[in-house]
Amino acid sequence: MKAKKTKGFKKNLSFYRINFSFQPPYQLVFDGNFIKQMLDHNVDLDKQLFKYTKAKIWKHTTLCVLRELTSLQHLFPRVFKYAQGLSKINCKHIDGVSPAECLIDIVQPKPEFGGINNFFWICTQDDELRSNLLQIDHVPVCYLFQNNLFEMAEPSKTCKMNIKSLKEIKYLPNEKEKLIILPIQKEIKKLQAEKRMEKERKLAKELAIKIKKPAKGPNPLSIKKKIQKLNKTINKRRHKIKNKKTRRLNKQSVNNEIIEQNS
Repeated sequence: MKAKKTKGFKKNLSFYRINFSFQPPYQLVFDGNFIKQMLDHNVDLDKQLFKYTKAKIWKHTTLCVLRELTSLQHLFPRVFKYAQGLSKINCKHIDGVSPAECLIDIVQPKPEFGGINNFFWICTQDDELRSNLLQIDHVPVCYLFQNNLFEMAEPSKTCKMNIKSLKEIKYLPNEKEKLIILPIQKEIKKLQAEKRMEKERKLAKELAIKIKKPAKGPNPLSIKKKIQKLNKTINKRRHKIKNKKTRRLNKQSVNNEIIEQNS
């Protein structure tokens, strides 16, 4: 389970880094619920965060959260003491508002500061506050999973859809650019098709030259040579036979002559 959660944390962090330019040192803002949960279960947050991010972490709270904890310090003295040790964000809520309203307000880009994102991670155990914060695209929302594992909530579907549409607007061509690009693409396709046809024709010619037609029968010259050899051998044999016959005839004639002389 821990391995899966760490992968999910890194994936969500990389999403905010790429799309909203979150860079270290990362700034975490705690509410009272998160601090209480962390202290009750002895969570070593610094160790976990360094393992996930390999970067410096700045921990903050707001004056409105501290006001609420001062009113509850007799019930939660450890939480109040820990919150006092954190750096305080001046939320500029003079009359004071609830911690949830305060945290939602500080993450909103202020027009007086040029609408720049504050790059805060909000850490809370309040489910309702988390769902409200996730509706704001550029805010990473963190919590303690199973009381001791630090986790970053997955960005909402609307946030992902907004990022996708912004990327399409940024990188894909608009209607005017499409009118210019389409005829160029058609010309390129035609040229590519012509080049392919030329290559195919060349290959066809080369193959036609290289391929030999199958022989219909044996080479007549090779047959002729064989016949000549056979004729020579036959003639030799015939000559031998003739010589033998002549010898026999000669012998007979000689024998006949001898017989006639003796008679």
